[in-house]
Amino acid sequence: MTARFPVAVALLAQAAIPGAPPPQTVYRAQTDVVVIDAAVTNGRTPVTNLTKDDFEVKDNGVVQSILDFSRETAPLDVTVTIDVSGSMTRADRVVVERALAAISGALTPADRAAVVTFGSQITERVPLQPGPIVADLSTIGSGGSAVFDALLLALVTPPAPGRRQFGLFMTDGEDNASLFDSRTVVETARHAGSLISIVVVENRASLSVQGALRAVALNTGGEVIELEKKDGLSFAFLTALENFRTSYVLRYSPTGVEPTGWHDVAVSVRSRGYTVRARRGYWGVGTKRPDR
Repeated sequence: MTARFPVAVALLAQAAIPGAPPPQTVYRAQTDVVVIDAAVTNGRTPVTNLTKDDFEVKDNGVVQSILDFSRETAPLDVTVTIDVSGSMTRADRVVVERALAAISGALTPADRAAVVTFGSQITERVPLQPGPIVADLSTIGSGGSAVFDALLLALVTPPAPGRRQFGLFMTDGEDNASLFDSRTVVETARHAGSLISIVVVENRASLSVQGALRAVALNTGGEVIELEKKDGLSFAFLTALENFRTSYVLRYSPTGVEPTGWHDVAVSVRSRGYTVRARRGYWGVGTKRPDR
């Protein structure tokens, strides 16, 4: 049985923008410790042999002392959001089902996954649960495409304590049905608790959508993977999941900076040629977002 989310559910995202961010998205709410996932790659290959001393973290330009460094072993909550608008064919559906099966097979017994689809409506096909994950996609493939609204829903999904949150978002980028715009999506990503990686297939995105997709991935620490054909979807999903699973977790207590307001965070590795993807910042406790 599937559950349909009214597009108005995305209003949850807008609620995070005018005032202070929701408590679950404030990294310093109680412990005064910032937690950052950092994925390091050499080209497309994950780098998995780094130590704490290889990393440098700056908070508002001030170098921080890393208190704790680990390769996180906490179980994953993976939400796969799939564009099933009118351009989806029967053959495409088979490819998507194969990619979902690949993700299901890559989960550990402690992991959970959910499947959400969207066209002009957003539908929960599989609620968050342990594997195996089997989604009924027999009724997809009609209507418009609400990319921004679906992204907002992915961004405001609340995290569960003790679990790492990862969002996989697949789309061709064409948006013709959203109520919300790119600015709302990008601003919401600055408050989000989940890392979002986006797979763009047979890119039909306008410049506005392309910019929003890149900004969401950048602000949450995810990546954008572009595919010319859907045939590569399974590999793209597994690559994004593996890059997240093999990422490092850095924890630090901000020093030498004001505790409130927006904090820019920069994570780097003292080795040339490596690419680091990590959350770009967070909001300190007790402040309101300045008007922009």
